[in-house]
Amino acid sequence: MADDPEARRVSELLDRITRGELGEAEAEELELYAQHDPELRAAITARTQQATLGGGWLARVEADHRIARAERSPRVLLERGLGGLLVALGWLTWVAAPALGPGMVVVGLGLLVYSWIRVNHRQDPYKDIQR
Repeated sequence: MADDPEARRVSELLDRITRGELGEAEAEELELYAQHDPELRAAITARTQQATLGGGWLARVEADHRIARAERSPRVLLERGLGGLLVALGWLTWVAAPALGPGMVVVGLGLLVYSWIRVNHRQDPYKDIQR
């Protein structure tokens, strides 16, 4: 069944219901699948209730997980490691080379801030929350 594209698509649509991301066209597609399948219709009802009770919570949790994965990516680790190294070397160099040390600290801090903004701003899970 894992190789059945129709079963995979239905599973994907059910997951989108739970996350509250199901569009109108996808809802119609799922309705076509469920026309003669009472088990699928029951699953749709259950998932709809889960989505209603969750109120988007599951989507926010998944967004948090995406940010956590992005922060562990090799690019981010490299950016933050290099930024931290520049800051540390800049502080150490500041006494010996007063013109070079502060510049290294500023570049290192800039790299750290850029990395943080790039990861967190692009994938902010709370940007659509209405208070």
